[in-house]
Amino acid sequence: MALLVMRLKLFWTPHLCLISSLIGSPIVAKCLGSCTRHQVLLSIIVAVMSVQGVKNIYEDHSVLGEFSGIHEEQLVGWISENTNETAVFAGSMPTMATVKLCTSRPIVNHPHYEDAGLRARTKKVYSLFSRKSEEEIWRNLMDLRVDYVINEQDWCSGKSRDGCGLAEIWDLEDMENALRTSACQRIHTNPEPFFQRAYKNHMFDVLRVVKTPNIT
Repeated sequence: MALLVMRLKLFWTPHLCLISSLIGSPIVAKCLGSCTRHQVLLSIIVAVMSVQGVKNIYEDHSVLGEFSGIHEEQLVGWISENTNETAVFAGSMPTMATVKLCTSRPIVNHPHYEDAGLRARTKKVYSLFSRKSEEEIWRNLMDLRVDYVINEQDWCSGKSRDGCGLAEIWDLEDMENALRTSACQRIHTNPEPFFQRAYKNHMFDVLRVVKTPNIT
C-alpha cells in the first residue's frame, strides 16, 4: 500500500529507519567475516547516500522565499499602537487569527477552534457581509461586546464564481433582503451612525462600534 499511497510512506519511515540501523549490528559483521569488511560496507553505503543527500541540501538552501503582506502588516501595526489591550475585535476568521497572534487582542471568532457557540458567534460577525440592515449588524456585534470590526474588501466583494460571494450565500437564508446592496459595501461608503472609521488601507477597513449611536 505504501508504494501506491504517498501518505502511507510517512507511517513506514520510522520502521525503515529502525531496519536500516541493523546494518550496523555486530551480527552483520559476523556474517561478513570481519569487522574491517563491515566498516567498509558501512562507509560505502554512507558515501552513496551522501551523494543524493548533499544534493538535496543544496537544493533546499537554494530556495529563496519571502512573504510580504504589507496591508496586513500595517493593520497589526496600527492595532498594536492605537488600541487598548482589552479592545475586542471581530472580522473574518483568518484575519482574526493574525490579530490574535500578532497583537494579543481579544477576538470573538477563531479558525483554529470550533464548537456550536463559535459557529453562532461567527454567523453574527459574518452578517457584516450579508445584505441586512446596518442596525441589525450593529446589534449582533453589540451582543458579542465587540469594540472594533474589520471590514475586508476581498471578503466583501470577492467571489470565486457566480453564486459564491458571501452576500449571495446569505441570500439563501435572508431572501427578504436579497435585492439590497451588501451591508459591507454600504458601511464602507458611509459607516455612520452605528460605526466610525478608525483606520483604513487598501485592503482593511477598521470600524469602531459606536456604543450609543445617534439615530435620527
